[in-house]
Amino acid sequence: MSRQSVSFSDELDIRSPELMPLICYPRFSESEYNDRIAEMESLGVTSISPGGRTTINGFRVAGKGHVGLVLRAKIGGKACALKIRRVDADRKSMDGEVRLHTMANDAGVGPRLEGHSKNLIAMEFVDGYSIIDWVKGATKDRLRKMARLVLEQCYSLDRAGLDHGELSRLNRHVIIVSDRPYIIDFESASTARKTSNVTAAAQSIFLHGAIAEIMVKRTLQTDREKALTALKTYKRDQTRTNFDAVLDSLPV
Repeated sequence: MSRQSVSFSDELDIRSPELMPLICYPRFSESEYNDRIAEMESLGVTSISPGGRTTINGFRVAGKGHVGLVLRAKIGGKACALKIRRVDADRKSMDGEVRLHTMANDAGVGPRLEGHSKNLIAMEFVDGYSIIDWVKGATKDRLRKMARLVLEQCYSLDRAGLDHGELSRLNRHVIIVSDRPYIIDFESASTARKTSNVTAAAQSIFLHGAIAEIMVKRTLQTDREKALTALKTYKRDQTRTNFDAVLDSLPV
């Protein structure tokens, strides 16, 4: 099982030429680059280190999405995850994502927000396993506990009126640290659409896809009809009673 860990022994100063194409990705602009360096300095970012499964221009990064790149950084000697807005992103600033991430944190969900600027979001450094890797080596009891914790976090998001938008693809959006799940990446989140966090995550864990297949192999069988009925009721009326019925329908 591979851990998404990083060593900061090879950290680079933020002004290192090697980082220029990442700070201003995917199209370099001197003015944009200078603005982003100034923003990093204002947030106290001192260095960036390679680490992660995605490689861009020979440099390993923690994440790459439609809105930004996530890099391993340090602020005041403390590890953090730094999300940098792509030059070609469909938004002019990170303000909207910061607002949604703050809502998630207020609901007790997601890595802790550490700071932000127009083009940057600094957040708690979550060093763990992707959920798809973690479930391969977990016992039945740990699987049950993890699934319940994920669903409880999803219920908190539903109650807050924040729809994550990507939880049907849990393997890209949940990291496990010491058996504690973290829901990450709120760039596609919204308060404008009906929340579907519990229904999306429950189906991803127990009914459809790679994670569900592993759960079945671990004999964590789900009564599909019972679960789908409970989820349908919950989707219509997202009360605690209906959420508890969802939990009762699943092997958690």
